Amino acid sequence: MGTIPSVRFYSSAPSASSDEKDPLKRIFFNLMKKYRTYMSELMKSKITLDPDDPKAVSDYKTFVDGIRKKVGVLSRPQQLQTLVKREAALAPDLKTFYHALPKIKARFGITETYDGDKMMVEAVEKVEKKIGRVLKRGDKEGIVLLKKEFDTINKTLGVDPIQKKELEAEAELGFAKAELQQIKDEVVKVIEAQKKRQGYEHVQVDIKTLDHRNYL
Repeated sequence: MGTIPSVRFYSSAPSASSDEKDPLKRIFFNLMKKYRTYMSELMKSKITLDPDDPKAVSDYKTFVDGIRKKVGVLSRPQQLQTLVKREAALAPDLKTFYHALPKIKARFGITETYDGDKMMVEAVEKVEKKIGRVLKRGDKEGIVLLKKEFDTINKTLGVDPIQKKELEAEAELGFAKAELQQIKDEVVKVIEAQKKRQGYEHVQVDIKTLDHRNYL
């Protein structure tokens, strides 16, 4: 699912210089500045390292959402939405876009247990066959027909607008859980290395009681 920026990577990012006059380098330095600030904020409060605890995941999500809003860093769902919109704008037609959609979602660890993506492509093909042309975004007649096909798909899958919002909320919690798991894994890695180095492999540690700031 989601990922968090590495503390080690961003803490060693190069400092700004006259090279920032270059547009691409300026963008890079601005991003590094945002992520350094993000990680600094992340280290200000203790996080319960228990991705299997719904409350810990919810608390973590609320915490990092506040940080992202303050710093101006997109959340994983927002990043996904941005990529989807970009692909939609660049795709020459709707069939190309819906073919690319599963690959975009896969980059964020999203896989479907049903054939929703395949059904959307088939819906586009059905509309194209009916109107006798390639379906593009500006095709008002074709879009009306496609929306009807999508409504049929949603009914087939048993998805209504309210459920869709609930599923989106669950997906956001899924991203938060994955990020929390990554932080936990990083802490475990550090602790195991310390135990091995000091000959304390037999010592059991309750990760949930630890403060991540002491290990990242």
